[in-house]
Amino acid sequence: MKKHYAVRSNSNDYVEVKGKLDIKISPMVRLMARISGMLLAYSGKDIPVTVVFRSDHKVRTSEANTPFYFDRTFHFPDHGDITFRSRMEQIEGNVLVEFMRFGIGWKLAYEWDGEKVILCHKGYVWRLFGKLLPLPLSFVMGKGYAEEKPLSDDEFSMWTHAKHSLFGPTFGYAGSFTVTDIRCPE
Repeated sequence: MKKHYAVRSNSNDYVEVKGKLDIKISPMVRLMARISGMLLAYSGKDIPVTVVFRSDHKVRTSEANTPFYFDRTFHFPDHGDITFRSRMEQIEGNVLVEFMRFGIGWKLAYEWDGEKVILCHKGYVWRLFGKLLPLPLSFVMGKGYAEEKPLSDDEFSMWTHAKHSLFGPTFGYAGSFTVTDIRCPE
């Protein structure tokens, strides 16, 4: 997990992981994804995925909200390469927001239970004019949850989903990754 999270704030650091995911997207989320471009619109089994984690060396601040970027490329055999980008910003303590397009984000708390990283749902927000406004997307999407568990020094498994209290799972990914490239210049 240390290699996975090796990217330092305000740096040119870069960590690449590759793996395969089983992806399940509900028809409602598929429609939302096609309209907004914020989420993944396709389901599939054993889909190859490349993820690059990086910071931004141009951000020169000591503030807690230095962005951490996720550049995900899903290599669908029937749909080609689909890229989904987001950025994580610390709000306070262990609470972060993963922002997607249009300033919409998933607010979550990062926790370590001694065996795995747990991402706990704290709601959805919309950043508008620098303010975080609560969004009632839980009524549509459900609540998000994720886990990442180390398998070795270079591998980890992960799964994430959003589950609605009435409609059940609205989306989910599950699979494992291997760290394939680390660039953390001193």
